[in-house]
Amino acid sequence: MERGQKSLAISEADRAIEKDTSFLEAYLLKAEIFDFWGESALAFENYAKVFEIDAEYNPALSFKLAINSYRIGKYVEAKEYIDVFYINADPKKYARYDTDRLRRYIHFADSAYRNPVNFEPISVGEGVNTEFDEYWPSLSADENILVFTRQIPLNPNKPSRTQESMHEDLFVAFRNPETGKYDKAIPMPGNVNTRLNEGAQCISADGKTVVITACNRPGGVGSCDLYIMFLKNGAWTEPLNLFTVNSTSWDSNPSLSADGRILYFSSGRTGGYGKTDIWKAEIDREGVAKNPPVNLGNVINTEFEEISPFIHPDGKTLYFASNGLPGMGDFDLYYSRLDDDGKWQTPVNVGYPINTNGEERSLIVNAKGDIAMFASSTTKKDLDIYYFEIPEEAKPVAVTYVKGYVYDIKTDKRLVAQCEMLDIENGEIVVEMVSEEGTGEYMVCLPIDKDYAFNVSKDGYLFYSENFSLTNLKNPEEPYIMNIPLKPIEDGITVVLKNIFFEFNSFELLPESYTELKKVVDYMNSNPTMKIEIGGHTDNVGTKEYNKALSQNRAKSVYTYLISKGVSASRLSFKGYDFSVPIADNDTEEGRAKNRRTEFKVISIK
Repeated sequence: MERGQKSLAISEADRAIEKDTSFLEAYLLKAEIFDFWGESALAFENYAKVFEIDAEYNPALSFKLAINSYRIGKYVEAKEYIDVFYINADPKKYARYDTDRLRRYIHFADSAYRNPVNFEPISVGEGVNTEFDEYWPSLSADENILVFTRQIPLNPNKPSRTQESMHEDLFVAFRNPETGKYDKAIPMPGNVNTRLNEGAQCISADGKTVVITACNRPGGVGSCDLYIMFLKNGAWTEPLNLFTVNSTSWDSNPSLSADGRILYFSSGRTGGYGKTDIWKAEIDREGVAKNPPVNLGNVINTEFEEISPFIHPDGKTLYFASNGLPGMGDFDLYYSRLDDDGKWQTPVNVGYPINTNGEERSLIVNAKGDIAMFASSTTKKDLDIYYFEIPEEAKPVAVTYVKGYVYDIKTDKRLVAQCEMLDIENGEIVVEMVSEEGTGEYMVCLPIDKDYAFNVSKDGYLFYSENFSLTNLKNPEEPYIMNIPLKPIEDGITVVLKNIFFEFNSFELLPESYTELKKVVDYMNSNPTMKIEIGGHTDNVGTKEYNKALSQNRAKSVYTYLISKGVSASRLSFKGYDFSVPIADNDTEEGRAKNRRTEFKVISIK
């Protein structure tokens, strides 16, 4: 054994046991050899035989049984043995083995094992999964694009499975709208894959940006770096090193927030709490960090390893893997939520049997918040990608999305325009993005627990206003498909201000209106020669005289507010139109709601 001749040592011990089946020291020798070589099942078997022969031989024996039974997923036995150890031994003598941490982990694992969560994993299908390893899935918000990592032979004609003969490449699969399944995956188009390793990637919510991990590339910063690329005119750009994010250490496991402004990642850089920590960086549209990356803190990060962060599109639920928190063994999956003060809450284990005594990582959850996806080798030797219904307590806030394209209402030309989604309650920008050049396409993710104002603007055009009330939805999973027509600025054109709200049967502005009114003020300041009329409109409920007065006073309220914010009265006028200019049928509630509106009409540009 001392010379490292494992097989011979085991053989000699077995010969001794043949002569004396109660030869305690021979079983102990075998157990220690297997323990040293990481063969926990065989170590447990032989330690158990020693315990059977003489349970009081050494107090450390029950500790050895506890740790090895925990490693192989025998959680009930592990709890029994660790409890025996604490009854019969002085834990202080074994402090260097971190026995208290082990007991805490074992007690957690035993409880989780006795209270399993529902878990029925389903393969994503043969379009994605092959005889090779597939892992690290990432989804667009509409789930139409699945990007993942596949480990393949360097030489296809010699499909050896040795580590030296394999490398990682990125693949993409598109969901078939007729079958709902993913068609056969193809290598990521463009100059992405090389003979080096590319993997551990994420795709943005709108499917237009991908951040990848690439290792040992010429000109890199550390051993593995993060790179960014963009989908432009149907093709992926050359991957660009995120020099302002990367360190001289290992940087990997990226995850983009729904608006693309925050990049979460795992890193082995200095300044953290453990071997690898989870960090975040605020980046611009080109991937340049606005400030140095920030560590997520010691609520999330431990003295051990935290990896594979995934920030859900709700912006406040983080999933990640750790081997430094109570779990089932090795890396487990956890989630944590941001509270109202912007602080991460204590991580929660997603439960057994999602987590096992093996290694779990790279969990993602769809925008709707009901389905999770991860890689597992549960039923086969190779890793495949599976999906499953996530336990209720681990679900994030469900997110829907708005997508479409922006175009010129006169020429149908697709436009590059600024898109903003704001929280109506506090006026804060939730999402800020630019529609894609060439296609005019955009996608915005929206947690369904708020009401939003949506504004689209472009120089030379009237801005577009829309609102989304996403509280108490009947079908929260249904996305909004909306193509945005922008009107070129000219005399006489109008836009409906859809986020101006009044008290019922009153001309008093509700606070939710101030977000939109600020937009009008900014727009008037950006067009200093423009003169406008504020028009008030009602439905046909009530007398004409009543509605005339109400519409006039509502228009005046907006007029007065704009003046109070510095817009010159000489550039403004107001008028009440009662129900004389309907834009919808007044015979239905839906139509009447559309007719109750405030409009912005251009009187003159110069």
